[in-house]
Amino acid sequence: MSRLIFLFLMLIATSTNANAGFVTVEQFLRECQVDEEPCMAFVMGVVEGARHQTREQLKDQPYAFLVHGKPVCLPDSWDSQKLTKIVITVLKDQPQTNPYSAVSGILIALSVKSTCDST
Repeated sequence: MSRLIFLFLMLIATSTNANAGFVTVEQFLRECQVDEEPCMAFVMGVVEGARHQTREQLKDQPYAFLVHGKPVCLPDSWDSQKLTKIVITVLKDQPQTNPYSAVSGILIALSVKSTCDST
């Protein structure tokens, strides 16, 4: 419960910054260094939100969504910890994404690891 409160407070705190009220990739990565569990919740929230938008189109895939109109499929064996580690690794390797929305960064990071053959 305290981790959820922490995540909520992190979101509120960033809304008062000059970044128009969204959590940046840089903020996300900084917070993940402190505690990875809220980051896992954030990543899974982004994945579930994206899946909700495309659930009917890509229902055969457990982790499937669209990024810029292209399907992203991730192995169903990947749990929240694996997904989060992949996101953190990809985003750390792409520091040019730091000022962007963490939501966008997460989606793009996961799209790099897509296993879709065709959909």
